[in-house]
Amino acid sequence: MRSAEKTKLTREKIISAGIREFGSKGYAASSINNVSDSGIAKGLIYHNFTGKDELYIECLRVCFEEITADLSCHEECADYRKYFDMRMKLFSEKREKAAMVLEALIAPPEKHYEEILRLREPYDKMNGEWIRNILSGGSLRNGVDIDNAMKYLSVMQDMFNSFCCGLRSENSSFESLISLHEEKLPKVFEYMLYGVMKGE
Repeated sequence: MRSAEKTKLTREKIISAGIREFGSKGYAASSINNVSDSGIAKGLIYHNFTGKDELYIECLRVCFEEITADLSCHEECADYRKYFDMRMKLFSEKREKAAMVLEALIAPPEKHYEEILRLREPYDKMNGEWIRNILSGGSLRNGVDIDNAMKYLSVMQDMFNSFCCGLRSENSSFESLISLHEEKLPKVFEYMLYGVMKGE
């Protein structure tokens, strides 16, 4: 096996182990020692990555790219219920990758905030296009246009993520935080679209 190919395979093995670690425990509770415990020599990890932070960012890049590509195949789905069913199925199949993406969206490590904003741009664009498609297929209230509705939904989504983030500070586990977000998101999205009261 050529040296370049061997190096590539080694990095992929480390990244896979890193995704298992970060995706099951979250950034704060993860460590290079734990990644090494999966059967990869610590020296080999440090030969390919400077440390936990560089490995985390590379793992997150891989996760964002894969999850965004998978969800993009369904961005034209105009039925938000079917979309969330598909999303739930995808996230259950790729639990650790989805968990890394969700942590970056809900409670990003502060020291990596700017880098995460860059990594999530394609995901945010895809998500925005899906929401715009949903709005375009329905009837908006008088005086409301799609651009203003998009801004409103974005604010509400940020508030929901902040709510979930606040729960984490109350000692909820990483896994329960991710599960709560995905369990409540479809209903919260429905409330954002249709409100909670009947019109007069």
